[in-house]
Amino acid sequence: MIDKTRKSLATGVTRIKWIANFIAERTKAETSVAKLLFQSSKLENKIDALYRDIGRRVVELGETAKEEEKDVLKDFIIQQALDEVRHLKEAADKYKHQAGNMSKLPE
Repeated sequence: MIDKTRKSLATGVTRIKWIANFIAERTKAETSVAKLLFQSSKLENKIDALYRDIGRRVVELGETAKEEEKDVLKDFIIQQALDEVRHLKEAADKYKHQAGNMSKLPE
């Protein structure tokens, strides 16, 4: 009777350890996913700020530039901001892709 109780207790402890380990690993993975999504969100906020800067620059050019200088896409500041937006979008997409891969459960 005591042996049966010990065996049942050992089996129960083993299962509890397995469940605790599973929950710890899953929590670690979900935390990593949340961090990646947070980094992606920060990059998207930077992109929004760059869009605002581009808009301000376009308005400035519209108000102050001569007629032949109004091609906004040739403006150095706007070109630089657009390049940075492109790089930030690529980085944000990379973070989202990594988060998507991490959040998939193994089969």
